[in-house]
Amino acid sequence: MRNFRTLICAMSLACAPAALMAEPADIDAALAHPDRSEADRGEDEQRHSGEVLRFLGLEQGDRAFDYLTVGGYYSELMARAVGPEGTVLAHNPPRFIGEQLRAGIEARGYGTRLPNALSYEHEVDDIDFEPGSLDFALFANVFHDFWYRLSEDGPPLSADPAAFLAELYEGMSPGGTVGIVDHVGLADTDPEEEMARAHRIEPADIRTMMEAAGFVFEGEAEFLRNPADDHSLSVFDETIRGQTDRIVYRFRKPGGES
Repeated sequence: MRNFRTLICAMSLACAPAALMAEPADIDAALAHPDRSEADRGEDEQRHSGEVLRFLGLEQGDRAFDYLTVGGYYSELMARAVGPEGTVLAHNPPRFIGEQLRAGIEARGYGTRLPNALSYEHEVDDIDFEPGSLDFALFANVFHDFWYRLSEDGPPLSADPAAFLAELYEGMSPGGTVGIVDHVGLADTDPEEEMARAHRIEPADIRTMMEAAGFVFEGEAEFLRNPADDHSLSVFDETIRGQTDRIVYRFRKPGGES
């Protein structure tokens, strides 16, 4: 299997080590880019994406991984924001890609319209990162989807989320950042059952799994919290959709310059 570094070098992008004193990603310019679609612009307010990426500390030149990017909203923003020396892997599992999603992936123009981004199509449990090849990883409302099943009796997207997080840890550079945004679920629930019930997850489960993989919890932001959401409804319920109570967590792999 081709790994992250092989794929990026094949695109003739920079493979040199990141600068010692990286500058913050140009998030404002990415949000204001004239080539963005109206559909993407329409999601900015409820996603608070500028605030999310600033809090997480995305930097120019970062080599970023966007887990389960689906339509690619964040992958496009990050590709613009990290600049031409940075790169973005827009991940989707092949069995997750239907006709509609395929059309969306093609419309993004990874490698053409977005020259420093690549559509990275691998099943979650088949991903094999080059050690230290990533500076930044994002789970945007998808950490709970480790346990998502395409059919009631089908397998989850990952048979072993802990093994994937261990692989991600190896793939991150020392000091690399992992950001997680997700819908808050009911307390004291099984992650697989809570995903099936409402596409949510108890935040404590995220911290437990990330810290078990070796990541250090650095902090959380409050701007997506909503105390009016009692966590009982599915995130797709029209009375709460787009307004769910969401956590924004920042984790770091120890080492490097922070």
